[in-house]
Amino acid sequence: MRIRDGEESPATAWRNGGRVLVVGLGRFGGGVGVVRWLVSAGADVCVTDVADRETLEASVAAISDLPVRCRFGGHDAKDLQGVDLVVLNPAVDKRRSDLFDAVKRASIPWTTEINLFCERCPCPVIAVTGTYGKSTTCAMLAQALRACREQGKVGYDAVHLGGNFGGSLVTKLDRIGARDLVVMELSSAQLEDLPRIDWAPHVAVITNLTPHHLDRYDDLDDYVESKLHILGARDTAEWVVVGDLHQVAETALRSRFRQAPDRLIRVSPPGSDLRLTILGMHNRLNAACVQAVCRCLGLDAECVSESLRSFQGLEHRLERLRMLDGVTYYNDSKSTSPAASIRAVEALTCPIVAIVGGQEKGVPLVRFAEVLSHACSTVICVGESGPAFAEAIRDASRGVNPAFVREADGLDEAIGLARGAARPGSAVLFSPGAPSFDAHVNFAERGRCFVDIVSALV
Repeated sequence: MRIRDGEESPATAWRNGGRVLVVGLGRFGGGVGVVRWLVSAGADVCVTDVADRETLEASVAAISDLPVRCRFGGHDAKDLQGVDLVVLNPAVDKRRSDLFDAVKRASIPWTTEINLFCERCPCPVIAVTGTYGKSTTCAMLAQALRACREQGKVGYDAVHLGGNFGGSLVTKLDRIGARDLVVMELSSAQLEDLPRIDWAPHVAVITNLTPHHLDRYDDLDDYVESKLHILGARDTAEWVVVGDLHQVAETALRSRFRQAPDRLIRVSPPGSDLRLTILGMHNRLNAACVQAVCRCLGLDAECVSESLRSFQGLEHRLERLRMLDGVTYYNDSKSTSPAASIRAVEALTCPIVAIVGGQEKGVPLVRFAEVLSHACSTVICVGESGPAFAEAIRDASRGVNPAFVREADGLDEAIGLARGAARPGSAVLFSPGAPSFDAHVNFAERGRCFVDIVSALV
Protein backbone atom coordinates (compact mmCIF):
# COMPACT_ATOMS: atom_id res chain seq x y z
CA MET A 1 0.00 0.00 0.00
CA ARG A 2 1.35 3.42 -0.99
CA ILE A 3 0.55 6.31 1.39
CA ARG A 4 1.07 10.02 0.76
CA ASP A 5 2.23 12.72 3.14
CA GLY A 6 3.94 10.32 5.52
CA GLU A 7 0.66 9.02 6.88
CA GLU A 8 0.55 5.63 8.59
CA SER A 9 -0.98 2.70 6.73
CA PRO A 10 -4.42 1.72 8.06
CA ALA A 11 -3.18 -1.90 8.10
CA THR A 12 -5.57 -4.15 10.05
CA ALA A 13 -5.45 -2.70 13.57
CA TRP A 14 -9.18 -2.02 13.39
CA ARG A 15 -10.14 -5.70 13.05
CA ASN A 16 -11.27 -7.86 15.95
CA GLY A 17 -12.48 -5.16 18.27
CA GLY A 18 -10.47 -2.21 16.94
CA ARG A 19 -12.31 1.11 16.86
CA VAL A 20 -13.41 2.59 13.54
CA LEU A 21 -15.07 5.97 13.01
CA VAL A 22 -17.19 6.19 9.85
CA VAL A 23 -17.56 9.83 8.85
CA GLY A 24 -20.71 10.30 6.78
CA LEU A 25 -23.62 7.85 6.73
CA GLY A 26 -25.42 9.81 4.04
CA ARG A 27 -29.09 10.47 3.32
CA PHE A 28 -29.08 7.91 0.51
CA GLY A 29 -27.30 5.10 2.34
CA GLY A 30 -23.83 5.72 0.92
CA GLY A 31 -22.18 4.67 4.17
CA VAL A 32 -24.47 1.78 5.07
CA GLY A 33 -22.52 -0.87 3.16
CA VAL A 34 -19.14 -0.10 4.67
CA VAL A 35 -20.64 0.09 8.19
CA ARG A 36 -22.14 -3.38 7.80
CA TRP A 37 -18.90 -4.75 6.36
CA LEU A 38 -16.75 -3.27 9.14
CA VAL A 39 -19.02 -4.75 11.81
CA SER A 40 -18.89 -8.16 10.10
CA ALA A 41 -15.08 -7.91 10.17
CA GLY A 42 -15.16 -7.49 13.94
CA ALA A 43 -14.69 -3.73 14.21
CA ASP A 44 -16.13 -1.57 16.98
CA VAL A 45 -17.89 1.06 14.85
CA CYS A 46 -19.04 4.59 15.55
CA VAL A 47 -20.88 6.60 12.87
CA THR A 48 -21.00 10.39 12.67
CA ASP A 49 -22.81 12.71 10.27
CA VAL A 50 -23.54 16.44 10.13
CA ALA A 51 -27.18 15.73 9.23
CA ASP A 52 -29.68 15.01 11.99
CA ARG A 53 -31.28 11.62 12.68
CA GLU A 54 -34.60 12.59 11.07
CA THR A 55 -32.90 13.56 7.83
CA LEU A 56 -30.97 10.28 7.84
CA GLU A 57 -34.01 8.20 8.82
CA ALA A 58 -33.77 5.63 6.00
CA SER A 59 -30.00 5.15 6.40
CA VAL A 60 -30.28 4.87 10.18
CA ALA A 61 -32.98 2.22 9.79
CA ALA A 62 -30.66 0.23 7.50
CA ILE A 63 -28.08 -0.15 10.30
CA SER A 64 -30.48 -0.32 13.25
CA ASP A 65 -29.79 -4.03 13.74
CA LEU A 66 -26.05 -3.44 14.22
CA PRO A 67 -24.16 -2.76 17.48
CA VAL A 68 -22.90 0.67 16.38
CA ARG A 69 -22.78 4.02 18.15
CA CYS A 70 -24.04 7.09 16.29
CA ARG A 71 -23.57 10.85 16.51
CA PHE A 72 -25.85 12.92 14.28
CA GLY A 73 -26.28 16.65 13.81
CA GLY A 74 -22.55 17.42 13.72
CA HIS A 75 -19.06 16.03 14.20
CA ASP A 76 -17.11 16.08 17.46
CA ALA A 77 -13.32 15.65 17.57
CA LYS A 78 -13.79 13.77 20.88
CA ASP A 79 -15.01 10.82 18.81
CA LEU A 80 -11.45 10.44 17.49
CA GLN A 81 -10.09 9.41 20.88
CA GLY A 82 -8.82 5.84 20.79
CA VAL A 83 -9.81 5.38 17.14
CA ASP A 84 -7.69 2.96 15.06
CA LEU A 85 -9.10 3.92 11.67
CA VAL A 86 -11.30 6.62 10.11
CA VAL A 87 -13.38 5.82 7.00
CA LEU A 88 -14.44 8.92 5.06
CA ASN A 89 -17.59 9.12 2.96
CA PRO A 90 -16.77 10.65 -0.47
CA ALA A 91 -19.32 13.40 0.20
CA VAL A 92 -16.99 14.77 2.89
CA ASP A 93 -15.04 17.66 1.39
CA LYS A 94 -11.67 17.17 3.06
CA ARG A 95 -10.54 20.69 2.22
CA ARG A 96 -13.33 22.18 4.32
CA SER A 97 -13.72 19.58 7.07
CA ASP A 98 -12.60 20.52 10.57
CA LEU A 99 -12.91 16.88 11.62
CA PHE A 100 -10.57 15.75 8.84
CA ASP A 101 -8.08 18.41 9.93
CA ALA A 102 -8.23 16.88 13.41
CA VAL A 103 -7.66 13.40 11.93
CA LYS A 104 -4.49 14.61 10.22
CA ARG A 105 -3.22 16.46 13.29
CA ALA A 106 -3.67 13.33 15.38
CA SER A 107 -2.00 11.15 12.68
CA ILE A 108 -4.92 8.75 12.74
CA PRO A 109 -4.93 6.29 9.78
CA TRP A 110 -7.80 6.99 7.37
CA THR A 111 -9.20 5.49 4.21
CA THR A 112 -12.35 5.25 2.06
CA GLU A 113 -14.79 2.50 1.19
CA ILE A 114 -13.55 2.38 -2.41
CA ASN A 115 -9.94 1.97 -1.27
CA LEU A 116 -10.91 -0.74 1.20
CA PHE A 117 -12.60 -2.63 -1.63
CA CYS A 118 -9.87 -2.16 -4.23
CA GLU A 119 -7.18 -3.40 -1.82
CA ARG A 120 -9.12 -6.64 -1.34
CA CYS A 121 -10.81 -7.28 -4.68
CA PRO A 122 -9.53 -10.64 -6.01
CA CYS A 123 -10.55 -10.15 -9.65
CA PRO A 124 -10.07 -7.69 -12.54
CA VAL A 125 -12.02 -4.43 -12.35
CA ILE A 126 -13.44 -2.32 -15.17
CA ALA A 127 -13.61 1.16 -13.63
CA VAL A 128 -15.81 3.81 -15.26
CA THR A 129 -15.86 7.56 -14.69
CA GLY A 130 -16.76 10.67 -16.67
CA THR A 131 -18.74 13.86 -16.33
CA TYR A 132 -21.87 12.34 -17.84
CA GLY A 133 -23.08 8.86 -18.78
CA LYS A 134 -21.24 6.86 -16.10
CA SER A 135 -24.24 4.97 -14.75
CA THR A 136 -25.76 4.19 -18.13
CA THR A 137 -22.41 3.01 -19.48
CA CYS A 138 -21.89 0.76 -16.44
CA ALA A 139 -25.38 -0.72 -16.74
CA MET A 140 -24.94 -1.31 -20.49
CA LEU A 141 -21.53 -2.88 -19.93
CA ALA A 142 -22.69 -5.19 -17.14
CA GLN A 143 -25.62 -6.34 -19.29
CA ALA A 144 -23.33 -7.02 -22.27
CA LEU A 145 -20.80 -8.93 -20.15
CA ARG A 146 -23.54 -11.07 -18.60
CA ALA A 147 -25.07 -11.76 -22.01
CA CYS A 148 -21.72 -12.96 -23.35
CA ARG A 149 -21.23 -15.13 -20.28
CA GLU A 150 -24.68 -16.71 -20.71
CA GLN A 151 -23.71 -17.67 -24.24
CA GLY A 152 -20.61 -19.39 -22.86
CA LYS A 153 -18.17 -17.34 -24.93
CA VAL A 154 -16.08 -15.92 -22.11
CA GLY A 155 -13.69 -17.07 -19.42
CA TYR A 156 -15.14 -15.31 -16.38
CA ASP A 157 -17.65 -16.75 -13.94
CA ALA A 158 -19.76 -13.77 -12.82
CA VAL A 159 -20.16 -10.01 -13.25
CA HIS A 160 -20.57 -7.67 -10.25
CA LEU A 161 -21.81 -4.09 -10.61
CA GLY A 162 -21.31 -1.44 -7.95
CA GLY A 163 -19.57 1.68 -6.71
CA ASN A 164 -21.25 5.03 -7.27
CA PHE A 165 -23.99 3.11 -9.10
CA GLY A 166 -25.13 -0.38 -8.21
CA GLY A 167 -24.53 -0.38 -4.47
CA SER A 168 -21.70 -1.16 -2.08
CA LEU A 169 -19.07 -3.59 -3.31
CA VAL A 170 -17.34 -4.28 0.00
CA THR A 171 -20.41 -6.18 1.16
CA LYS A 172 -19.99 -8.46 -1.88
CA LEU A 173 -16.33 -9.31 -1.25
CA ASP A 174 -17.15 -12.74 0.16
CA ARG A 175 -19.01 -13.56 -3.09
CA ILE A 176 -16.45 -12.23 -5.58
CA GLY A 177 -14.06 -14.86 -6.95
CA ALA A 178 -10.76 -14.56 -8.77
CA ARG A 179 -12.43 -15.59 -12.07
CA ASP A 180 -15.12 -12.88 -11.85
CA LEU A 181 -15.29 -9.35 -13.29
CA VAL A 182 -16.30 -6.16 -11.46
CA VAL A 183 -17.82 -3.14 -13.20
CA MET A 184 -17.38 -0.16 -10.90
CA GLU A 185 -18.63 3.39 -11.38
CA LEU A 186 -16.42 6.01 -9.73
CA SER A 187 -17.22 9.68 -9.16
CA SER A 188 -14.51 12.32 -8.93
CA ALA A 189 -14.95 12.38 -5.14
CA GLN A 190 -14.48 8.61 -4.92
CA LEU A 191 -11.35 8.87 -7.06
CA GLU A 192 -9.68 11.60 -5.01
CA ASP A 193 -7.91 9.19 -2.66
CA LEU A 194 -7.25 6.27 -5.01
CA PRO A 195 -3.53 7.21 -5.35
CA ARG A 196 -3.09 6.38 -1.66
CA ILE A 197 -3.11 2.67 -2.54
CA ASP A 198 -0.98 0.70 -5.00
CA TRP A 199 -3.81 -0.42 -7.29
CA ALA A 200 -5.00 -0.03 -10.87
CA PRO A 201 -8.08 -1.31 -12.73
CA HIS A 202 -7.75 -3.78 -15.61
CA VAL A 203 -9.68 -1.35 -17.85
CA ALA A 204 -10.20 2.35 -17.10
CA VAL A 205 -13.07 4.08 -18.93
CA ILE A 206 -13.60 7.85 -19.18
CA THR A 207 -16.90 8.39 -20.97
CA ASN A 208 -16.31 12.13 -21.41
CA LEU A 209 -14.77 14.97 -19.43
CA THR A 210 -16.03 18.56 -19.27
CA PRO A 211 -16.05 21.20 -16.48
CA HIS A 212 -18.21 20.12 -13.53
CA HIS A 213 -18.24 20.16 -9.71
CA LEU A 214 -15.97 23.19 -9.71
CA ASP A 215 -17.45 24.25 -6.36
CA ARG A 216 -15.45 21.36 -4.84
CA TYR A 217 -12.20 21.82 -6.78
CA ASP A 218 -9.74 24.70 -7.08
CA ASP A 219 -10.06 24.82 -10.87
CA LEU A 220 -10.63 22.65 -13.94
CA ASP A 221 -7.09 21.22 -13.75
CA ASP A 222 -7.80 20.04 -10.20
CA TYR A 223 -11.06 18.36 -11.27
CA VAL A 224 -9.36 16.69 -14.24
CA GLU A 225 -6.57 15.42 -12.01
CA SER A 226 -9.09 13.74 -9.70
CA LYS A 227 -10.75 12.04 -12.68
CA LEU A 228 -7.43 10.80 -14.08
CA HIS A 229 -6.77 8.96 -10.84
CA ILE A 230 -8.86 6.23 -12.47
CA LEU A 231 -5.73 5.28 -14.42
CA GLY A 232 -4.41 3.73 -11.22
CA ALA A 233 -1.06 3.73 -9.50
CA ARG A 234 1.63 4.93 -11.92
CA ASP A 235 -1.04 4.99 -14.68
CA THR A 236 -0.85 1.21 -14.99
CA ALA A 237 -4.38 0.34 -16.14
CA GLU A 238 -3.91 -2.23 -18.89
CA TRP A 239 -6.42 -0.51 -21.19
CA VAL A 240 -7.69 3.08 -21.08
CA VAL A 241 -10.88 3.75 -23.08
CA VAL A 242 -11.72 7.44 -23.54
CA GLY A 243 -14.52 9.40 -25.16
CA ASP A 244 -14.75 13.14 -25.79
CA LEU A 245 -12.43 15.18 -23.55
CA HIS A 246 -12.05 18.86 -22.75
CA GLN A 247 -8.72 20.18 -24.03
CA VAL A 248 -7.33 20.44 -20.50
CA ALA A 249 -8.07 16.75 -19.94
CA GLU A 250 -6.78 15.81 -23.38
CA THR A 251 -3.44 17.50 -22.71
CA ALA A 252 -3.09 15.88 -19.30
CA LEU A 253 -3.95 12.44 -20.68
CA ARG A 254 -1.51 12.63 -23.60
CA SER A 255 1.32 13.59 -21.27
CA ARG A 256 0.78 10.36 -19.34
CA PHE A 257 0.76 8.06 -22.37
CA ARG A 258 3.63 9.34 -24.49
CA GLN A 259 5.53 6.10 -23.81
CA ALA A 260 2.58 3.70 -24.19
CA PRO A 261 0.05 5.08 -26.70
CA ASP A 262 -1.10 1.57 -27.67
CA ARG A 263 -2.89 1.21 -24.33
CA LEU A 264 -5.00 4.32 -25.03
CA ILE A 265 -8.18 3.38 -26.92
CA ARG A 266 -10.17 6.22 -28.47
CA VAL A 267 -13.92 5.69 -28.77
CA SER A 268 -14.92 5.90 -32.42
CA PRO A 269 -18.12 7.75 -33.38
CA PRO A 270 -20.97 5.21 -33.48
CA GLY A 271 -21.93 4.01 -36.95
CA SER A 272 -25.36 3.37 -38.43
CA ASP A 273 -25.04 -0.32 -37.59
CA LEU A 274 -25.36 0.50 -33.87
CA ARG A 275 -29.07 0.15 -33.11
CA LEU A 276 -30.48 1.10 -29.71
CA THR A 277 -33.90 1.15 -28.10
CA ILE A 278 -33.02 4.20 -25.98
CA LEU A 279 -32.79 7.66 -27.52
CA GLY A 280 -30.07 10.24 -27.95
CA MET A 281 -26.58 10.68 -29.38
CA HIS A 282 -25.26 10.75 -25.81
CA ASN A 283 -26.52 7.19 -25.33
CA ARG A 284 -25.02 6.14 -28.66
CA LEU A 285 -21.68 7.45 -27.41
CA ASN A 286 -22.14 5.53 -24.15
CA ALA A 287 -22.79 2.38 -26.18
CA ALA A 288 -19.71 3.05 -28.28
CA CYS A 289 -17.67 3.13 -25.05
CA VAL A 290 -19.10 -0.27 -24.16
CA GLN A 291 -18.21 -1.68 -27.57
CA ALA A 292 -14.64 -0.42 -27.21
CA VAL A 293 -14.26 -2.06 -23.79
CA CYS A 294 -15.67 -5.33 -25.08
CA ARG A 295 -13.23 -5.32 -27.99
CA CYS A 296 -10.37 -4.92 -25.48
CA LEU A 297 -11.71 -7.99 -23.69
CA GLY A 298 -12.06 -9.95 -26.92
CA LEU A 299 -15.81 -10.47 -26.57
CA ASP A 300 -18.16 -11.56 -29.35
CA ALA A 301 -19.23 -8.42 -31.25
CA GLU A 302 -22.65 -9.74 -32.27
CA CYS A 303 -23.50 -10.76 -28.71
CA VAL A 304 -22.50 -7.31 -27.48
CA SER A 305 -24.53 -5.57 -30.21
CA GLU A 306 -27.64 -7.62 -29.42
CA SER A 307 -27.31 -6.79 -25.73
CA LEU A 308 -27.04 -3.08 -26.51
CA ARG A 309 -30.11 -3.25 -28.75
CA SER A 310 -32.16 -4.74 -25.90
CA PHE A 311 -30.97 -2.29 -23.23
CA GLN A 312 -34.00 -0.43 -21.86
CA GLY A 313 -32.25 2.44 -20.09
CA LEU A 314 -32.26 3.58 -16.48
CA GLU A 315 -34.87 5.36 -14.41
CA HIS A 316 -34.92 9.16 -14.56
CA ARG A 317 -32.71 9.28 -17.66
CA LEU A 318 -34.86 10.20 -20.65
CA GLU A 319 -37.27 7.57 -19.37
CA ARG A 320 -40.38 7.14 -21.55
CA LEU A 321 -43.38 6.99 -19.20
CA ARG A 322 -46.57 6.91 -21.21
CA MET A 323 -48.55 8.35 -24.10
CA LEU A 324 -51.71 10.30 -23.25
CA ASP A 325 -53.89 12.08 -25.81
CA GLY A 326 -51.18 11.50 -28.40
CA VAL A 327 -48.50 13.15 -26.22
CA THR A 328 -45.47 11.19 -24.94
CA TYR A 329 -44.17 12.00 -21.45
CA TYR A 330 -40.47 11.66 -20.57
CA ASN A 331 -38.85 11.71 -17.14
CA ASP A 332 -35.27 13.03 -17.32
CA SER A 333 -34.88 14.12 -13.69
CA LYS A 334 -31.24 12.94 -13.67
CA SER A 335 -30.32 15.92 -15.86
CA THR A 336 -29.11 18.23 -13.10
CA SER A 337 -27.15 20.63 -15.31
CA PRO A 338 -27.97 22.62 -18.45
CA ALA A 339 -25.50 20.55 -20.51
CA ALA A 340 -27.29 17.32 -19.58
CA SER A 341 -30.70 18.78 -20.46
CA ILE A 342 -29.40 19.96 -23.81
CA ARG A 343 -28.54 16.34 -24.62
CA ALA A 344 -32.09 15.28 -23.78
CA VAL A 345 -33.67 18.01 -25.90
CA GLU A 346 -31.44 17.13 -28.85
CA ALA A 347 -32.41 13.45 -28.52
CA LEU A 348 -36.07 14.13 -29.37
CA THR A 349 -37.17 14.80 -32.93
CA CYS A 350 -40.79 15.80 -32.23
CA PRO A 351 -42.17 19.13 -30.94
CA ILE A 352 -41.26 19.55 -27.27
CA VAL A 353 -42.96 21.09 -24.26
CA ALA A 354 -40.15 21.25 -21.70
CA ILE A 355 -40.32 21.56 -17.91
CA VAL A 356 -37.09 22.95 -16.47
CA GLY A 357 -35.79 24.39 -13.21
CA GLY A 358 -34.65 23.35 -9.75
CA GLN A 359 -32.01 24.54 -7.31
CA GLU A 360 -30.37 27.83 -8.22
CA LYS A 361 -26.65 27.32 -8.90
CA GLY A 362 -25.80 30.48 -10.82
CA VAL A 363 -24.47 28.55 -13.83
CA PRO A 364 -24.20 30.11 -17.34
CA LEU A 365 -27.50 29.78 -19.19
CA VAL A 366 -26.86 31.31 -22.61
CA ARG A 367 -26.39 28.06 -24.56
CA PHE A 368 -29.16 26.31 -22.61
CA ALA A 369 -31.59 29.14 -23.30
CA GLU A 370 -30.73 29.22 -27.00
CA VAL A 371 -31.35 25.50 -27.43
CA LEU A 372 -34.69 25.63 -25.60
CA SER A 373 -35.87 28.71 -27.48
CA HIS A 374 -35.23 26.99 -30.82
CA ALA A 375 -36.28 23.42 -30.00
CA CYS A 376 -39.35 23.85 -27.79
CA SER A 377 -42.86 25.02 -28.53
CA THR A 378 -43.38 25.84 -24.84
CA VAL A 379 -41.05 25.94 -21.81
CA ILE A 380 -42.43 25.73 -18.27
CA CYS A 381 -40.01 27.06 -15.63
CA VAL A 382 -40.33 25.86 -12.05
CA GLY A 383 -38.35 25.79 -8.83
CA GLU A 384 -35.81 28.13 -7.26
CA SER A 385 -34.02 28.68 -10.58
CA GLY A 386 -37.29 29.04 -12.53
CA PRO A 387 -37.29 32.87 -12.73
CA ALA A 388 -33.66 32.99 -13.91
CA PHE A 389 -34.31 30.26 -16.48
CA ALA A 390 -37.42 32.07 -17.76
CA GLU A 391 -35.58 35.37 -18.10
CA ALA A 392 -32.68 33.75 -19.97
CA ILE A 393 -35.01 31.91 -22.38
CA ARG A 394 -37.03 35.05 -23.09
CA ASP A 395 -33.81 36.92 -23.80
CA ALA A 396 -32.64 34.15 -26.13
CA SER A 397 -35.89 34.29 -28.10
CA ARG A 398 -35.28 38.03 -28.58
CA GLY A 399 -38.89 38.80 -27.84
CA VAL A 400 -40.22 36.98 -30.91
CA ASN A 401 -42.55 34.81 -28.83
CA PRO A 402 -42.13 35.63 -25.12
CA ALA A 403 -45.48 33.97 -24.32
CA PHE A 404 -44.05 30.51 -24.98
CA VAL A 405 -42.22 30.75 -21.63
CA ARG A 406 -44.42 30.08 -18.60
CA GLU A 407 -43.65 29.97 -14.87
CA ALA A 408 -45.21 27.58 -12.35
CA ASP A 409 -45.26 27.44 -8.56
CA GLY A 410 -44.73 23.68 -8.35
CA LEU A 411 -44.46 20.46 -10.31
CA ASP A 412 -48.22 19.82 -10.26
CA GLU A 413 -48.93 23.18 -11.85
CA ALA A 414 -46.05 22.77 -14.30
CA ILE A 415 -47.39 19.43 -15.53
CA GLY A 416 -50.87 20.90 -15.87
CA LEU A 417 -49.53 23.78 -17.97
CA ALA A 418 -47.47 21.40 -20.07
CA ARG A 419 -50.44 19.15 -20.72
CA GLY A 420 -52.49 22.11 -21.83
CA ALA A 421 -49.76 23.29 -24.20
CA ALA A 422 -48.87 19.91 -25.74
CA ARG A 423 -50.47 18.76 -29.00
CA PRO A 424 -50.78 15.21 -30.39
CA GLY A 425 -47.45 14.07 -31.78
CA SER A 426 -45.42 16.16 -29.32
CA ALA A 427 -43.56 15.30 -26.11
CA VAL A 428 -43.61 16.64 -22.57
CA LEU A 429 -39.99 16.50 -21.41
CA PHE A 430 -39.16 16.95 -17.73
CA SER A 431 -35.44 17.71 -17.87
CA PRO A 432 -34.72 20.21 -15.07
CA GLY A 433 -31.18 21.28 -15.98
CA ALA A 434 -30.63 21.97 -12.27
CA PRO A 435 -30.13 20.04 -9.01
CA SER A 436 -33.16 18.93 -7.03
CA PHE A 437 -32.25 20.16 -3.56
CA ASP A 438 -34.54 23.20 -3.58
CA ALA A 439 -37.57 20.91 -3.15
CA HIS A 440 -36.46 17.24 -3.14
CA VAL A 441 -33.84 15.13 -1.37
CA ASN A 442 -32.33 13.99 -4.67
CA PHE A 443 -33.02 13.63 -8.39
CA ALA A 444 -34.60 10.19 -7.87
CA GLU A 445 -37.26 11.48 -5.47
CA ARG A 446 -37.93 14.39 -7.83
CA GLY A 447 -38.29 11.94 -10.73
CA ARG A 448 -40.66 9.71 -8.76
CA CYS A 449 -42.78 12.75 -7.96
CA PHE A 450 -43.03 13.56 -11.67
CA VAL A 451 -43.82 9.93 -12.50
CA ASP A 452 -46.58 9.78 -9.87
CA ILE A 453 -48.28 12.95 -11.14
CA VAL A 454 -48.06 11.89 -14.80
CA SER A 455 -49.30 8.37 -14.00
CA ALA A 456 -52.37 9.85 -12.31
CA LEU A 457 -53.39 11.93 -15.33
CA VAL A 458 -56.63 10.74 -16.92
